[in-house]
Amino acid sequence: IQFLRHVERTRVILHMIDMSGIDPEEDPYENYVKINNELAEYDPALLERPQIIVPTKMDMPDAEETLAEFKKKLAADPDVPEDVEIMPISSL
Repeated sequence: IQFLRHVERTRVILHMIDMSGIDPEEDPYENYVKINNELAEYDPALLERPQIIVPTKMDMPDAEETLAEFKKKLAADPDVPEDVEIMPISSL
């Protein structure tokens, strides 16, 4: 948890989330939830800061479907702020 000390100085939290689907064992949404849980354990006030979700590797073949599933899960989560911004990027 010590590595999270630098997060205290941030005004906005960017979540860089791999949407490539290369590893079928990885669920981008679960990874997002895990990171937010770690932030909350360190300091619950961090979750009050604006967050931007940056889906990466959108140039990969299955990325669009992975992102659609991610958005579906995100919309169903009552803990996710309604104003969270999603800005997909290609990492090519």
